Amino acid sequence: MTEQSFLQMRREKCKSKERAELKILILGLGRSGTTALLFKIAGGLPGCRTFSGGTPGKIASHHANAVFKFTYNEDKGRSLELFEKHVSEVPYDRKIWIARDPRDNAVSRLLFRWYRGSKKAKDQYRACLALVVKKEGHPESVPFHSLFRFTGRAVPPLVLEQLVEYERRIYGQMCSFVKSLGKDWFVFKYEDMVDKKFEGLNGYLGFKVPEDMAVGKLTKKVARTKSKENWRHWFTQEDVELFRPVYTPYMDLIGYDSNDWQLSPRQVIEPEYASIYMKRLPRRRAVDSLRKFVIERPFSWITGRTEG
Repeated sequence: MTEQSFLQMRREKCKSKERAELKILILGLGRSGTTALLFKIAGGLPGCRTFSGGTPGKIASHHANAVFKFTYNEDKGRSLELFEKHVSEVPYDRKIWIARDPRDNAVSRLLFRWYRGSKKAKDQYRACLALVVKKEGHPESVPFHSLFRFTGRAVPPLVLEQLVEYERRIYGQMCSFVKSLGKDWFVFKYEDMVDKKFEGLNGYLGFKVPEDMAVGKLTKKVARTKSKENWRHWFTQEDVELFRPVYTPYMDLIGYDSNDWQLSPRQVIEPEYASIYMKRLPRRRAVDSLRKFVIERPFSWITGRTEG
């Protein structure tokens, strides 16, 4: 072995050692691409374990490489104050806040909220589904906010003022949270993942994430269009006037163009990614639960990957 090859080998070993123990945190609002990013990052680390969802602090890992994904959801008790406390107590090596255009996030949240089924809100589900089908036929005839007010829970649909106030509150809190993040955090856009722009993220992580790696089977429940700017087909001018002042502060903070609210001149909503997607979700929930607890979890010690 030549001296040059020996030094190269030492450098590779040093790099491997530097990456040998990485605990990575991914945090963001639900439907912002947190799960897809979880598997992307895990795909770049050898023998990496993945941990998804749940209450922070209940999941502990002693594995060399592990990626933890949590979503901000006040309705489930996962407030940003809770995550601030968690991060102050747990020494993560890398911390990532993933952001998504609030308008696309709203469309995705509307449709995905029926994932756990409609048994507790059958009337809401039927009413929402009927409006989605109507909007598919004539997108401009149904304002997005009239769909978004259905919560998916056993409570009456929100009135318009409640809906606007709810969105204003969660995005106001996210603005405050992102502004408070230290230099040890990295803010990553969902849209950069769609466009395969990983240079900044790779530099922060210290390794490359695989650009074309397919996400895990369990993420099929969350994957919908895997694209961006669908809001241009879902929003009406009425929605633009309503949500523009609500979302602009967060858009400016993250770096989105808050002046661009141009709707598509020819709005098209494909049923596959709208009403059909809504109908499939409850059935998908049952399949995912079966796979998770009967098939995948018992063999996680073999695959080296756990999702909780």
